[in-house]
Amino acid sequence: MTAIAPSTEVDLTVEEDIRLLKRIAERDAASFQAFYKKYSGLIFASISNVLNDHHDTEDVMQEVLVQVWNKAHLYESRKGKPLTWLTTLARNRAIDRIRSKQRRSRLNDDFETENKKDQFEFEPSGHENLEFKERDGILHQAVSRLTPDQREAIELTYFNGLTQAEVAERLHEPLGTIKARIRRGVNRLEMLVKPRLS
Repeated sequence: MTAIAPSTEVDLTVEEDIRLLKRIAERDAASFQAFYKKYSGLIFASISNVLNDHHDTEDVMQEVLVQVWNKAHLYESRKGKPLTWLTTLARNRAIDRIRSKQRRSRLNDDFETENKKDQFEFEPSGHENLEFKERDGILHQAVSRLTPDQREAIELTYFNGLTQAEVAERLHEPLGTIKARIRRGVNRLEMLVKPRLS
């Protein structure tokens, strides 16, 4: 009996993964479960390597699994192996999480800077964490009071970490429209937030 060559085993694995993705695209839960059992450890490791944060890694892993379930039909074998597609999804989602955190922090910093321009004293350092949480809550309440168009553009840009060009593409709107919408939204946020932070 001849042993199967390693390259043949790899080919069989790829073919099996392609079949699983096709069945997942047809909403086959058993295939999704099989795919999850096979690759959950790898997905977790790929995300963890980027984020280095257990809680964020778990969150992003859930997002990736939802993407696999919803976007399996978009996989094209001619563009690469299923494993490559999966690890790219995981890595991109992890990077999106980092960008989202950075943008949210930047938005908070912008309001912080505006608010402190006319102040001569800063809050004691022991209160900074509590103050940040309070400001974050105020900011989220203010975002909820924007028009639906402004809110969607602001959330996609600052909270989901998309660039303005990516937001325009996702919403099928001209880039100039998105830029104006974000600018009006940020101006409105300043009007809503400043009185509550002063």
